Amino acid sequence: DSPLENGNPCNECSSCKGILSNTIMDIVEIDAASNNGVENIRELRDEISYTPANVKYKIYIIDEVHMLSTSAFNALLKTLEEPPAHVIFILATTEFHKLPATIVSRCQRFDFGKIDASVICDRLVQVAKAENIDADEDALFVMAKLSAGGMRDALGYLELCAGVSGKIDGKTASSILGVSPYDSLLSVVDAVCSKNIGAVFS
Repeated sequence: DSPLENGNPCNECSSCKGILSNTIMDIVEIDAASNNGVENIRELRDEISYTPANVKYKIYIIDEVHMLSTSAFNALLKTLEEPPAHVIFILATTEFHKLPATIVSRCQRFDFGKIDASVICDRLVQVAKAENIDADEDALFVMAKLSAGGMRDALGYLELCAGVSGKIDGKTASSILGVSPYDSLLSVVDAVCSKNIGAVFS
């Protein structure tokens, strides 16, 4: 059976199940923020000569790739120029402009947009339920909006709020996360529009 259904993992076949349970060793994630030296890339170059054991390709995901040193980029470049047929590199970064042109020219680029607040909110509902966190929808929506499209940030806000308060409502979440209530913002805008300096400062 194909592990893909309409381009998405099926999560049913042995490959998908192995990836989900982290038992397939052919998929390697490297954090370039803490493994950014040339010696780390040299180790990687030694490893890629081995063929995959469980799936069709060996996949190397290099996260925060912009953190690699110049010498590490140069070492990686040699591998990207002539990669073995059984190896795929995925270079992930939030700061694309920091990548050398020589690296960029040897890659396909895929830009991922921000996640809609409603999708983030739905995920936060699932996580809160699974972790027995008492948070209402107003609170979760505050976290989703504040995350500005970043799921990891939203989950971090949920964890922060859960660590501070047992029951989280919109007001509590706004207070913990330093978000001004909507009414306060509206009052400031009204005061600015009416040129009421005293009201702005109060």
